[in-house]
Amino acid sequence: MQSRTAFMHTRGVHVGGEMGKALDRLKKHTSREDGGAIVEFVALAIPLFIPIFIYLNSFSSISANESIARSMAREVLRVYVISENDGAARDLSSKATQLLARQWHLSESEIGSLRTRMDCSHFPCLTANGRIKLTVSFIDDETGEEVSASAQEHLSPWL
Repeated sequence: MQSRTAFMHTRGVHVGGEMGKALDRLKKHTSREDGGAIVEFVALAIPLFIPIFIYLNSFSSISANESIARSMAREVLRVYVISENDGAARDLSSKATQLLARQWHLSESEIGSLRTRMDCSHFPCLTANGRIKLTVSFIDDETGEEVSASAQEHLSPWL
């Protein structure tokens, strides 16, 4: 008949009883490879995902600023077109550009790099049956790349 006390041989030392059972359970748990795949995945995948996250973050910044530039070009051109004359149009569109840049939370350095370029088919720009194209550009803070967008208006022949 066997004794209820279990004996275990570990590095030349005999351990019996409850201690032996605990060591036996510990040995079973440590010899299993459950979770090894998770550790390998984390160790290999995280370094691969970091560049993807960096890219997506910069893409997000550029995308948001391109949307701001498109909207700003449209709105500033609308201000220009509804003005009474070219002098007032330049003054009002310049003020609108600064106001919109602050309203849409561009940084001070982005506002400092903000440029507008007006291309007109006629001179003065506010001439009947003319075409006006406004391009807004600035340097994105996060990426250092230029963000640019244009808007175009055709003036009525009955101006």
